[in-house]
Amino acid sequence: MAILKPHFKALRALLAVLVISVLASGCTTKIAYNFLDWGMYWKLKDYVKFNPDQRLQVKNEIAQLIDWHRSEELPQYATQLEKLSIGLESGITADQLEVIYDDLRQSWQRIVIKALPAAINTISSLNDQQISEFFEMLVEKEADDAKAIEDGTRAQTAKKREAYVTKKLVEVIGKLDAEQKALIAQWAQQMHPTKAFSLVQAIKWRTKMQLALAQRQDKAQLAKDLTALFASPNQLRSASYRDVMEKNKLLVMQLMFDLNQTFTSQQRRKLIKKLNGYIKDFRELSV
Repeated sequence: MAILKPHFKALRALLAVLVISVLASGCTTKIAYNFLDWGMYWKLKDYVKFNPDQRLQVKNEIAQLIDWHRSEELPQYATQLEKLSIGLESGITADQLEVIYDDLRQSWQRIVIKALPAAINTISSLNDQQISEFFEMLVEKEADDAKAIEDGTRAQTAKKREAYVTKKLVEVIGKLDAEQKALIAQWAQQMHPTKAFSLVQAIKWRTKMQLALAQRQDKAQLAKDLTALFASPNQLRSASYRDVMEKNKLLVMQLMFDLNQTFTSQQRRKLIKKLNGYIKDFRELSV
């Protein structure tokens, strides 16, 4: 990993470029975003059976959150991607890349903080049966995850990871050559398992959430508890889990560095073209 150290800031920025491109890959960015309210509601509905009043409240809160995200966050995404696109063409300093990367990472934190008041209002309105059904769903998911860990192997996980990253990268930069495929395969084998750690964290999160919702009528305390649970997930991760996550992050960044050295001019142009397409979409969606 010695090659990684001198380029740490630049590698993190490069990772941001590719991650955003992968997440936004496809030609339906606008369509997906415009159906986001529907998708969010149906995802919540999987966990909680809302009564008619709650259903209306939740849909209104989701609509307000998306309106805020559309007007406040999307322009920021577009601005950051513009900087990245220009930098890929003309050059950009490591410090500038670091700022862009950090700004992009902070988006989730802003969303959580913005959504908390609505979450508090909705959660405080849930009755005991709704809360019980919510936790039953979480326990079922934990059981499914535990079975997947028991039935799966590290080799199977590596193959799935390799296939997923290969597919997404092809969508972003086009057909990969043998060297690029080999780099991804090697990286997938080197990544450390995290599913067992993640399951332990999920159980800890559910236990903390149960304690928080038992006092949900105290909105001030509920706000404090939910902020900790949603905005500070690292507090529930063991030292071993945090260590593995850090090692995996370095492996991902090393992969991004190695792949970047192999990009052809055509692949780089395609990446920039996609970034510019997302910029256009974000600008138009934010109007």
